[in-house]
Amino acid sequence: MTEYVHGYSEREALRLEEQADTLEELLHSDTIYPPGEKVLEAGCGIGAQTVILAKNNPWAEIISIDVSPDSLEKARENVKRKGIENVRFLQADIFSLPFKEESFDHVFVCFVLEHLQNPSEALKSLKKILKTGGTITVIEGDHGSCYFYPEGKKLLQPRTALSGYRHT
Repeated sequence: MTEYVHGYSEREALRLEEQADTLEELLHSDTIYPPGEKVLEAGCGIGAQTVILAKNNPWAEIISIDVSPDSLEKARENVKRKGIENVRFLQADIFSLPFKEESFDHVFVCFVLEHLQNPSEALKSLKKILKTGGTITVIEGDHGSCYFYPEGKKLLQPRTALSGYRHT
């Protein structure tokens, strides 16, 4: 497991919750699953997106996974605090999923691939557990669209660390 670039502090947890709240309408307005469908949320972190996904789809069965036991504990607390009951959490690695092939109707991935060494392998792993005709929703940030003026080496360091962007 590679370390999460943002760390696991309480401040980071608050940032993730605020990010989810701010982007809720933009990211989740059309993420609606039919009743009885089985959804895998891959890389749920502290459950900031999980809460919204589950709230908007109370009739769906959602299984949320993450590699971090500490993040999963926070996710369980967040879901419990909101009174959500249609989510089950499992510690699992996105590259070695503990599910049979074609066992999910839908896969939801939000702000995860950008943190992985090999995102294309993660998507291949997720495709295996997706039923034929199922859907996958992938949401990622575009860290390469950030510009600074005047541009300086110190300003570019965070962008380089997050996105692999190289200034030429």
